[in-house]
Amino acid sequence: MVTLETALMIPVLFLITFLFISGIALGVQTLALSDATRTAARELARGTNEESVRDGFYRSEPTAQLQIIWDTDTVSILTRKPGEFGVSFVGLTPFEISQTHVAPREWINAQ
Repeated sequence: MVTLETALMIPVLFLITFLFISGIALGVQTLALSDATRTAARELARGTNEESVRDGFYRSEPTAQLQIIWDTDTVSILTRKPGEFGVSFVGLTPFEISQTHVAPREWINAQ
């Protein structure tokens, strides 16, 4: 009886482990994109050259898309990248991760 119960529980435990690892991977992907988005917005708000900000962003997130929206007092950054839910040996479920960050333009106040 114990062998049967163990045999029935192994797939359930495997599924729980798979979901846990996939959730952690998803969180890491989202945090990395969020950090790159926030850094790009902060650098642009401080007056850094847009080309160098784009280069730095694409170095940290090469598969992401970056959209910059300038406003009178703020700069908004919208980013998207393909995310992956799952682990490579089982299969990946693709989806899109997006982040937005708005920063006040600090260099305007300094002039």
